[in-house]
Amino acid sequence: MLHGARFLCSAVARLAHALIRSILLLMPLCSPTSTSAIPAPTWQQPARAAPYMKVHPAGPLMALDDPKDQLTALSSSAQPAVVVVVPALKHQQPAERVAETKTAKAARGRPTRLAIPPPLPCAPGVDPFGAVEAELATELEVQGEGFCLASRRGVRHAMEDGYGVVITDHGASQLAFYGVYDGHGGRAAVDFVADKLGKNVVAALAAAATVTSQHQRPEAASSSTTQPAKTSGDEQVDAVAAAIRAAYLTTDREFLTQGVRGGACAATALVKDGELFVANVGDCRAVLGSHSGIATALTSDHTAAREDERRRIESSGGYVSCGSSGVWRVQDCLAVSRAFGDASMKAWVTCEPEVSRRRLTPDCRFLVVASDGLWNKVSCQEAVDVVVSAPPGGAGASSSVESCKDLVALARKRGSRDDITVMLVDLQRFI
Repeated sequence: MLHGARFLCSAVARLAHALIRSILLLMPLCSPTSTSAIPAPTWQQPARAAPYMKVHPAGPLMALDDPKDQLTALSSSAQPAVVVVVPALKHQQPAERVAETKTAKAARGRPTRLAIPPPLPCAPGVDPFGAVEAELATELEVQGEGFCLASRRGVRHAMEDGYGVVITDHGASQLAFYGVYDGHGGRAAVDFVADKLGKNVVAALAAAATVTSQHQRPEAASSSTTQPAKTSGDEQVDAVAAAIRAAYLTTDREFLTQGVRGGACAATALVKDGELFVANVGDCRAVLGSHSGIATALTSDHTAAREDERRRIESSGGYVSCGSSGVWRVQDCLAVSRAFGDASMKAWVTCEPEVSRRRLTPDCRFLVVASDGLWNKVSCQEAVDVVVSAPPGGAGASSSVESCKDLVALARKRGSRDDITVMLVDLQRFI
C-alpha cells in the first residue's frame, strides 16, 4: 500500500511539472510584451540561419547567435527555460539607400555615359592631335623664277592640289616646265605626279632628241651636198608633243604600280626654243593672256559632258550619266573622263593628254594655269581681266603674287568650296 501511494505521488508530481512547463511555454507567446515571430520578407531574409531566443521566466528575452550558446540553453537544467525559434528581422533600409538602389537598377538599362575630355591647350597653329603647323596651313604663296603661285585649301580634310616646276638651261636653249595638279581620293596621286611628271617630260625630250640625231646622220651621209637633209619644223613639233604624251603615260603607269587609290588631273606648260606646248588631262586649265587683254583658252576640260568623250567611253564598254545636280559622271562615279591613277576605272578613264602648240610672240604676256576650284567660279576672260587690271609691281603685274591671291579670293567670294591653286607664268622672258 505504501509503495503504491509513493508511485501515485510521483506520477502526480510529474504531471504537474509537465503542466507548469506547458504554461510557461505558452505565456511568452501570448504576452503582449513578447517578441512576435513574424516572418521576414523574402528579400530581407539573411543568408545565415535565424538565431535562437533564450527565454527566462523571470527575465527578458535574450538573443543567442552562437550555436554553442543555443546548445547550452537547450541542455541546461540549472533553471528552467523555454527556447523559442524566432526569425531575425533586418532593420528597415533608410530612404537614401532605397533611392540609391532604384537609381542603380535604372542605370542598368542605359549605356555608360561617355566622358568627353576638354580640349587640350596648345600653341597657335599646332593641332592637338599631333599635326604640325605646315599641315594645317590653308594658304600658300610662292614667288619663283618667272612664275608666282597662290594656293588655298577648301573644306576638305586635306589639301589635294599641288604644283611642279622644272627649269633647265642647255647653252643658248632654255627649257621650262610648269604644272598645276588637282588630286581626288587623297594626296597620293597628286604628290606622285608633282614629283615625277616634270622629270619624265625632260627625260622623254632628251630621248627624243637622241633618236632624232641618230636618224639624221645616215640621211645626211647619203644625201648630196646640194640637197642636205633637214628635219622640218612640223616634225620637231610632233616629236616634242609625242614626248609629252609619252611622259604622261609613263607617269601614270608608274603610279599604278604603287597600288594606291586615288587620281589626279593636270594642266602643264612646256616652253622650248620659243615654242609653248600646253597639255592637260581632266579639268585643270591653262589660259593665255595677251597685252591687249584678250583671254585665249589653250586647254579643253575632259568631262563626260563632252560628246566626243562620251562616245569614247561608251565605245570601250562604259557609260556616262547625269545626276540631279546636272554633273555628268563616268560609271556614276567620276566627274572627269581623263586623269592619272583611278585604277578601278582605267578601262574608261585614260591618261593620254591633249597637247596644243603655239609660237610665242611679243603679244603673249602671261599664262594662267589653275585647278578647277578657280574655273568653276571664274571665267577665262575674268581671270585675265583681274591680272591685267592689277597695279604693276616691281616685276610687273604678270608675276605678282597679289594677282594670284586676288583670283583665289574672287573664287572664294563666289562660293567655291574646293581647293584653289592659281599659277601665273611670265612669258615675256622667253621671247
